[in-house]
Amino acid sequence: MLTLRPHHLLDIVTHHGGGTPFRPHDYGHAVHTVAATVLADLDVRIRFLVGADDICAPCRHLHDGKCADVLSQLAPPVSKQDYNDGLDRQLFAYFGMTDGQVMTFREYLGIVRAHIDGIEHVCTHPKEDPTKRRANLIRGLEKLRGVS
Repeated sequence: MLTLRPHHLLDIVTHHGGGTPFRPHDYGHAVHTVAATVLADLDVRIRFLVGADDICAPCRHLHDGKCADVLSQLAPPVSKQDYNDGLDRQLFAYFGMTDGQVMTFREYLGIVRAHIDGIEHVCTHPKEDPTKRRANLIRGLEKLRGVS
């Protein structure tokens, strides 16, 4: 079973929809390996949480279970931990999910599909185009529908 933040899966589906390849990152996080796992098996079980997850675990910015990185592109700069925790709490509320809930990736994709209208207002990252974000998320969902 994987342990993941809900926004990390949205990012994976969005990047998949945009055709972005998943490669190892200088930070050492595990987006590329988690993406390979979930894209290959839509029935993988996932425990959703607010906090450091399986993607964060090997990252060089993770210290004592907390992200020490900063979103310096924001004014004023914001702790990535605080930003991501807030984003995931918003997603739990938006999707009607709870911290610690377990489901398959396929079930999560169904929840995302059911809440697609307006999702870009919840999950668009700073300085990212919400229209493009939504379009790539929808493309990713469609690509995964073809897998199921």
